[in-house]
Amino acid sequence: MRRKVLVWLFYFILWQGIAMMVNQSIILPSFLDVFNRLINILSNGSFYNHLFITLFRVILGTVMAFILSFVFAILSYDFKIIDQALKPLVLVSKTIPNITYILLVLIWFSREMSVFFVTLLILFPVLYTQISTGLFGINPEHLELLKLYPETYFHRLTKVIIPLIKISLFEGLKGALSLGFKVGVMAEILGQVQPGLGYLMHIARMNFETVDLFAYTAIMILVVIIIEKSLDQIKRG
Repeated sequence: MRRKVLVWLFYFILWQGIAMMVNQSIILPSFLDVFNRLINILSNGSFYNHLFITLFRVILGTVMAFILSFVFAILSYDFKIIDQALKPLVLVSKTIPNITYILLVLIWFSREMSVFFVTLLILFPVLYTQISTGLFGINPEHLELLKLYPETYFHRLTKVIIPLIKISLFEGLKGALSLGFKVGVMAEILGQVQPGLGYLMHIARMNFETVDLFAYTAIMILVVIIIEKSLDQIKRG
């Protein structure tokens, strides 16, 4: 723990030193300026309205992507024809740049709905692949045992399959929420969706407030860390 603190302290001091040499906050603000601005932002109650609305949009899109990917992954596991039909679509979806999704969604849907659909489209192939990998990685011997004790499909799903792929589900959801948050903010910036964290970053960019951009980025990092640590705690519990 002490070594980690020293490493981070080294980078903060290095950042501060380089910023002092550049001596232009619009190019590289100092660590102290960003830290002070971060404290001011977090002390402003109106900021949390933007943050929570962004989180709501992202979580809504992520949950829908998770549900759809889980359903289709289960269907693909049970019916090979569905797996064969989805593989090309998932492959193409994963190779399309995120910025393309965002631009197309902004054309197809309203700005308010863009974050939801961008999150859904980008996360579905990622989650589907993660869950499918977990399903097809199940030891066949476990499933052979089920044949000796016939149960309903629901029982097999909830008592055997889901527990066996629990790690894949948690890891997929953790990665999806982190990616979804970053992609959702990007969609808000490009679509100028307000209120939202991305809109605040857009305003900061328009006004050349580099300190604000660094502070909002630091908040994004903190949110992602909190999300990942929370899911790790749930998984261990």
